[in-house]
Amino acid sequence: MLFSLFAGMALLAAGWWFARQKTSDAVRATRWVLMAGALIAGVVLSLRGVPALGIPIGLFGLAMMRDIVRPASRGGAGPGPQGERSSARNAGPVMTLAQAREVLGISAGADESEIQAAYRGLMKKLHPDTGEGSAELTRQVQTARDLLLEQLRNKS
Repeated sequence: MLFSLFAGMALLAAGWWFARQKTSDAVRATRWVLMAGALIAGVVLSLRGVPALGIPIGLFGLAMMRDIVRPASRGGAGPGPQGERSSARNAGPVMTLAQAREVLGISAGADESEIQAAYRGLMKKLHPDTGEGSAELTRQVQTARDLLLEQLRNKS
């Protein structure tokens, strides 16, 4: 019984730690940890005489295992971080120059140093680790900066 408690606490701690990471590998590891925890909890509860709780929890763990082993298709992109990244870029609408300037809060005649300064200020404010931002907002700011810098370099 004591071993089960410590194993459950270790799985929860590992799940918490992996969930704090912001990579696709950490998300996958978190799913594995939670799946293992659900399977172990289901088996332990069933063996301890509480099958009304153990069986649904165990089935939940099995369902998670199915999702981990056989992930949903990604629209032609291969598995792994690069496949996810490329499909995420191609999924949304393309940002226009006016939208990019609006995101960064700069004028049409801004030079490279103004673009970089606006980018750094927004990234400090909107980074996911600060609590105010999110990965989607930082991606949008990065896309705006890249688009404007590319446009400036193509003009030269």
